[in-house]
Parts: sequence; C-alpha cells; structure tokens
Amino acid sequence: MRHNLRFFLAVCAGFLLGAGHVQRASAAEEMQFGVLPVLQALPVFVADELGFFTEAGLDFEVVPFQSAAEKDISLKAGAIDGYFGDLFTPLVVEGNGLDIAIVATNYSTGPGTRMFAVLASKQSGVTKIAELSEHEIGISSASVIDYVTQQLLELGGDPADVELLDMKNIGLRMQMLMSGELDAATLPEPLVTAAQKGGAVVLADDTGMQVSQTVLIFRQDYLDGNADSVKGFLKAVERANAWIAANPQDARAMMIKHTRLPEPLQQVFPVPDFPAEMSVPDKATIAAVVAWLRAEGIVKRDLAYTELVNGAYLP
Repeated sequence: MRHNLRFFLAVCAGFLLGAGHVQRASAAEEMQFGVLPVLQALPVFVADELGFFTEAGLDFEVVPFQSAAEKDISLKAGAIDGYFGDLFTPLVVEGNGLDIAIVATNYSTGPGTRMFAVLASKQSGVTKIAELSEHEIGISSASVIDYVTQQLLELGGDPADVELLDMKNIGLRMQMLMSGELDAATLPEPLVTAAQKGGAVVLADDTGMQVSQTVLIFRQDYLDGNADSVKGFLKAVERANAWIAANPQDARAMMIKHTRLPEPLQQVFPVPDFPAEMSVPDKATIAAVVAWLRAEGIVKRDLAYTELVNGAYLP
C-alpha cells in the first residue's frame, strides 16, 4: 500500500508539474529500481532476496511492473530512479528529452544463446526466412523486436512483400502463431522455446547479435547525487551474477519464483549466463541503433554516445 500510494502520487505530480521529476525527502542511499518479471532481471531479484543490496549499504526497493510502458511512465515521473531494459528504450527516452545514462550491460546474446527469434507456424509450411515472401509477421513496432526482425529478414535474403503486423501483446502474438492465424511472429525467450516445443519452426534467431542486450539505466539527476549508491548497486548485481553461476539449482528456484517461465519449461529451460564482469555497450552498437531509430522517425535528433552511456560506475 505504501509503495502504491507513492507511485500514483509521483506519477500525478510528474504530469501536473510538467518537469517529470518528483522531489523525495530521502537519504542518498535510497534506490527504487524498476523490473519486469523476465529472465534477464534474475540478478536483481537474487541480489535483493539474498541481501546483497543491503550489504552494499543501499536502502533498495524492487519496484515490479507488468509492462515496459508502465515502467517508462514511472521513470519519467520520478517514481523510480532506474530500471533494466533493452537497448532501445533508453535511447528513445533520451531522444524525447529525459536525461538518462546506461551504466552497464548485464545480459547479451552469445554463441548458443538467443533472446529473440522469428518463427513460422506449423500450419504455414514455411521452413526458412526466404519463404516468407507475401506472408505476415507479428511484431512489436518501433522496438528491439522490430529491429531484430528487419535484420534477420535481410540476413535471410530479404524476402519481398513481407508485412510486419504491429501486435504489442506478446501473449496474443504467440497464441495466433500457434493457432495458425499468423503465419509468422517474432517472440522473446522463453516463449521461443515454448512455441518450438508446440510445433512452431524457428526460421532465424539473434544468437550473437550485439543489439540484443539487457542494460541497466538510471536517471541522470539520480546519478548526479548518488554515484556511490550506483557503484554499490552494480557491485551487488555482479555478485549476484557470480552466485547464479555457482548455484544453478538454487538460481533455478528463484527464476521460477520471480520470472514468467511457462510451467513445462520450469525444470528444463537453461538458467541464463550473466557476465562475471559487467561492461557497457560499445560505440558501434549504439551508433547502429541510433541510426535505425532516426531512419524510422522514432528519434528526431542525433544522439551522441557520451549522452547515452557512462561506464564510470562499473565495479
């Protein structure tokens, strides 16, 4: 109840004042951090449950959200100090006038590790990207899924006359794929694996694509007054990464408890690998994403790497 009241008051104040920031009478070490119940957020849940944030001197609060849109509104209103998310959202937020900084990457695709995939329904008869000509693909427009889909289509031969259908609801997108109402869709893990087990065909995935990163973001006004808190936060997250690697069975139990993992996959889906040492996105990756956002008209101005990324807080 206490958090809900603070959340709604902060959101209302942010819109009424138009400044987007809510002043809180709080100690420097207080931190409200937004998360979604997804696999990539596991280190935050682990660090919170095992007391790593407390041991780092933080008065830390995990603020749960069910949608990225709700999380973005809260950041703009000042109801949270930071959050984890994909590489695209903070660039859009910065481009729209809220000063933020990406302080670390805590998950990325690699050899044998995927985050997104383009799948065809078993009813479609499609078995490779080149066969998607004149078919529809369900995506979420103006997002990392949109970008990854376009990249995978190009790598697969750039089939002609593919229609990208904007379907923000991931659950509906998967349901229509599995029923055959959609010929193809781009989905995130673990839904990719669940759909594959249900007969959908993986046409291409983002294994090794640097753009599929999960990053940790803070408001710049919070960073300006709480540098030590952010450094302590990142040390605690890095400690959680190591704990997950050393305790896979216990980590699985926390993954089941805190994230959206379909019941049939709970004992078999791999526990994600998180970096022993965190880093920040490189300049080439940021430049590619900014160029795409500009070309799509999502961001109206150029964004410099130094506006978006700050590695000074890394452990």
